[in-house]
Amino acid sequence: MRLEPISHVYILLKPALEPEMLHALEACLKEAKMLYSLESPTAYHPNEALLCLGGDGTLLAALRHPLNLPCFGIHVGHLGFLTATNLEGALAFLKALKRGDYKAQEHLMLEGKIGKQCILAANDLVVSKKDYYGMLELQLFIDEVLVNTYKVDGLIFATPLGSTAYNISVGGSVLDPLCQNILITPIAPHSLSERPLILGAGACLKVVSTQACIVVADGQVRHTLKPKQVLNIHAAKRQATLLQPLERNYFKILKEKFAWGSAQQNNSIK
Repeated sequence: MRLEPISHVYILLKPALEPEMLHALEACLKEAKMLYSLESPTAYHPNEALLCLGGDGTLLAALRHPLNLPCFGIHVGHLGFLTATNLEGALAFLKALKRGDYKAQEHLMLEGKIGKQCILAANDLVVSKKDYYGMLELQLFIDEVLVNTYKVDGLIFATPLGSTAYNISVGGSVLDPLCQNILITPIAPHSLSERPLILGAGACLKVVSTQACIVVADGQVRHTLKPKQVLNIHAAKRQATLLQPLERNYFKILKEKFAWGSAQQNNSIK
């Protein structure tokens, strides 16, 4: 079933992007007869989307945009795990968007609150040490029940979309990005008995630290959490909408990006 055609895109650029990459994208947009603007949108209109030219970092910033427009990425960065295509495939995907031949996938986002300050994250919220010394003592409450007091370098609160980011690097589970769950993964726990947790999207979480620490959203936005100050975390009311090609298969991307089952991976563990 065809979706509503996308007829106009706002371009968000990776910092320090090479000019020739933007020129190549503009040539594709003109050939696809897609209207575009290099200015940030100021109002929400149907049939419009954010086009992120860069890597996953550029796309994550777009997913937190206040207007919550649908987003898609054209990969010119290092990983491009979340992006729809690269510059070579840009023209074909832009034409597909104009026809309505694409997938619009809704992804859970997290919202953190420190006092009246709200923090939005598409990938993860990370509570972490401010320096390299010592460890944090973090109390975790789930639905007002004290579940654990962690002695760790930090805690990762990830979305399914972000399960393959920082979360996977410290041994967290990989979830289908369309799941509605909250992942909690300790970073360098003092106890070997600590294990990652996977909760339903309705869980209400509270974190309290005995010392000052930092809260980082998507590896990009940093906030300070004072001693004994409460960080509340829950699923955000808004969802992130990613536009993807019809033929895109998440598990195929997973296998390619992480070289699962490849000779290179097999050799690395011998």
